[in-house]
Amino acid sequence: MFVFKKYILFFLVLIFNFNVVNATPLVNKDWLKDKICNDNIKVLEIHRSKKDYELAHIPCSIFTNFYADGWRETRKKMPLLMPSKSTLEALIGSLGISISDYVIIVAPGLGKYDMAEAASIYFTFKYLGHKNISILNGGLKSWKEDWDNDIETGFSVLEEKVYKSEINNNIIANKEDILKVISKNGYLIDARSSDMYMGINSSFPSLRSGTIPNSINIPNDWLLNNDALSFQKKDDLEKIFTYSGISKKDGQISFCNAGLESALSWFVMSEILKFPNNKLYESSLAEWSTDNSLPMMDIMNLSKNKDSEKEIDSFSMKPPE
Repeated sequence: MFVFKKYILFFLVLIFNFNVVNATPLVNKDWLKDKICNDNIKVLEIHRSKKDYELAHIPCSIFTNFYADGWRETRKKMPLLMPSKSTLEALIGSLGISISDYVIIVAPGLGKYDMAEAASIYFTFKYLGHKNISILNGGLKSWKEDWDNDIETGFSVLEEKVYKSEINNNIIANKEDILKVISKNGYLIDARSSDMYMGINSSFPSLRSGTIPNSINIPNDWLLNNDALSFQKKDDLEKIFTYSGISKKDGQISFCNAGLESALSWFVMSEILKFPNNKLYESSLAEWSTDNSLPMMDIMNLSKNKDSEKEIDSFSMKPPE
C-alpha cells in the first residue's frame, strides 16, 4: 500500500510539473480554481492600495502595488524605467516568490491601465528569465463574478525568498534599434490612442506631439474586449495585426509614452500570437522625444502644437533668474 501511494504521489507531482512547464500566457478563472493556495503557484494581485486588497482578494494571493512597490522607477526625470537586476530580485523575493514558482498575475479592474500594468509585470518576469508565468484573463473581476469562487480578506505577512534571475536582453529595444527599423526592415507599433498617435493630443512624458516615423498605430483598446480586462480571441487578434499590415517576419518593436501601454502590445504579439523577435522599447517617447535630433512625425500638424513648441523655445531662451 505504501508503494502504491508513493507512485500516486509521484504521478500527481509529474502532472503538476508538466502543466507548469507548458504554462500558457493566459489562464482563466476555471483553470485557476483548483490551483489556489498551492505552494508552487503564486497568485500576484495588483492593487491600488493595501486596503483594496484587504477587503477582497483571491485566497492565498500576494498583494503588490505597481507604482509603490518599485516595479518601475524614475531616473534623471525619466519615469517608468526598469529598475536594476538586484532591485527587482529584492522586490520579488520580498513577495515570497522564487524563480521556480509558477506566477499568475491578476489585474484588479479598477483603472484604465490595469491590464497594461499586469502586462508590464509579466514583461519584467520575462526580462528576468522567469519561465512559468501567466496573466488571469478577465482579471479579479472575472473571479468575483463566479459566486462559487472563494474570496479572502485581511493581510498575511509573507515569508521572503531568495530570487535569483538571469537577464534576457533579447526582448528590450533601445533607440538605436528604433533607428534601424526606421531605415531598414521591421515594424514599429505605437500602442497609444489614435489621438496621441495623430498628434491631436499629447501627454507627459512625451515632450513632442505625434509619433515616430514609419510607425503603425494599434491602440490597446483594440486588443481588449470592450476596453475591459479580457483579451480578444486569438483569431481576432491575428486579424487585427494582419489588417494593420504587420507580419511575423522582420521583427516588431512596441512603444508608447513611457513603456506601460506598449507592454500590452508586446504581450499580445510575443506571447499570444508568438511573433518571433518581438521587443519592447521600454524607454519609449519619454526618452525619444527629449532628443531633438531624433525624428518625430506630427501627422495632423495642428497649430496648437506649433504654438506650444514656440512657447517652450522662447521660455528656454530666458536668462536664469
